[in-house]
Order: sequence, then C-alpha cells, then structure tokens
Amino acid sequence: MSDTPKAIFVYGSLRRGELAYRQIALLVSRIDRANIPGYGLYVRDGLPFITEVRGGWVRGDLLTASTLEGADDLRHKVQKYEDGSLYIERRLRARTETGDEVDAWAYVGRGPSKGNPQPHEQQWSSVDDPLFRGGLDGIFAIAKRHLESVRPMPADMEGFWDAFLPIQGTYLTLCTVLERYTAFVFGPTTDPGRRLSSLRGDRAAVDAIEAANPPSIEVSDSRRPQQRQRAPGPNSFDAWYRVRSNLSHRGKAAYTDFRLVERSIVGLHDTLRQLLADQLPLTDAARQRFAGDDRMLGPIYAQFRGPQ
Repeated sequence: MSDTPKAIFVYGSLRRGELAYRQIALLVSRIDRANIPGYGLYVRDGLPFITEVRGGWVRGDLLTASTLEGADDLRHKVQKYEDGSLYIERRLRARTETGDEVDAWAYVGRGPSKGNPQPHEQQWSSVDDPLFRGGLDGIFAIAKRHLESVRPMPADMEGFWDAFLPIQGTYLTLCTVLERYTAFVFGPTTDPGRRLSSLRGDRAAVDAIEAANPPSIEVSDSRRPQQRQRAPGPNSFDAWYRVRSNLSHRGKAAYTDFRLVERSIVGLHDTLRQLLADQLPLTDAARQRFAGDDRMLGPIYAQFRGPQ
C-alpha cells in the first residue's frame, strides 16, 4: 500500500551505535533523531519496551531505507529481532527534532504490566545496563579477592566449599552477562545456543578473545565426555558456557573444577570486557577505563597462579 510507513522508530538495541545496530546497518540510508509522544519507556528483565503513558514521550531513532524494497527488507529484519512474543508492531506518529511528523512502525511491549517492569528515563542505552556496569565490576572485585587470598584445593579438603561456592556463583553471574550481551546483539528470543554459535564467526568476538589472551581450558559435556571444547580458539564462548552448564547440571565439583572455574572466570571476564569496550556506545575515555589494565584479571591470575 502506498500509505504504508517507510520509516521505523527504534529506541533500544537497534539504535545507531547500540549493540544490535550492525545487524541492520547496511539496510539503513537515513537516521533522524525523533520522539514518540504519549508513550513511556520501561525495562523488564533488562529489555526496554514502550507502552502508552499519558503525557509521556520516548526518544529514539527514525530509520529509513533508500528504496521501497529496502524498506521491506529492513522491516522484516526488525520484525524478526523484535519477536512477536515480546513486542507488538504498531503504526505510530513520530516527531523529528526538526518538527516534522512522520508515520513509522514502532514496537510496543506486549503485556506491559506483566513481570516486573521498571520505569526508565526517556532514553535507553546499553551503557546503563546494570550487568554491564556494576555487575561486571562486582565480578572483577570478587574474583580479584579470591585469586589473592585463596589457593586451589581438592574437593575433600576442609574448607573446599567455603572457597569454591563464591567463585561458582560469581561465574554463573558472569555467564549471565554473556547471555545479556548475546540477547541484545542477536535478539532476546533467539535460542541461547544459536546466539553462542553466532559468536564463532563474529569479528568483534574473535578480536576480543585475541586481545584478552585468556588462560587455556579444555572441557567436555558431562553427558557426552568424548565431545571436548577448548579456549582460546573459535569455540571459546562455547567452552566457557559448557563450564557453566556442567556446574549447573552436575551439582558436584572436584579439584579440576576449582582450577577450571578460576581459569574460565579470568578468560570470560577479560574477553567480555574487551568485547563490551569495543561494542558499547562509550566515550573514548570511558572505553579506556572500562578495559584498562587495572580492570583485567589476567595479570592478577599470572601473579598468584603462575604462567597461564
């Protein structure tokens, strides 16, 4: 139809500079800053959504393709990312910074009162995600204290669980940071296994692994011991996530798990810091602080555990 909107209003990870924008960048020919009046911004389980709010307004980007065919392709790509189980596509009126009013497709939260939605400011950014900020800093602090004060020990030694459980819980939280990142990049309802596999050929992820120079690990599926995965390498994220899955499913640990979890915390933490520093919309100064030498666990591990 001729009156079908050619623009899409985005307010989350699909905005220019945000984590998922590269998924659609080649289809976008124009970006205008805009807002949607009569709506408010909320966050639920880390994901932003908008819903009708009297007197509210939400800032975002108005994305336009150069051709009608390109507009269809862009819309289909965004529809796939903004899954229908979480969002409803609506035709809304957006207002640009220059005062123009434009019909645009926008994605409104489904079941806005369900779960535990929290009101947000008028503009969302992945930089503000609590897992990427305080969460990652907390993981670093706990892992640093552990490496400085605890020595690896066998599972039958007194004090093992007091020493092991804190780093086990810390590692599970670190894997949640990884899950949050892949959800923002590849879509929140995409199967977690598919999201992880997509990192294997992702240039930013490959570069982050190389920059982090993580300690080597080798891990097998506890249900299929013949299948082994290694880090560093193309399957590093699969290997680190396999450590998490084994811990969750098996419910037991041994001396090798102690060392394995330590090395996995160091490798995954430092790689995620490198990856997020590259991908988050940070200022240059904030990027240097985020992935500075004083925020890496590798040197601390080398100091207290010896060569990797």
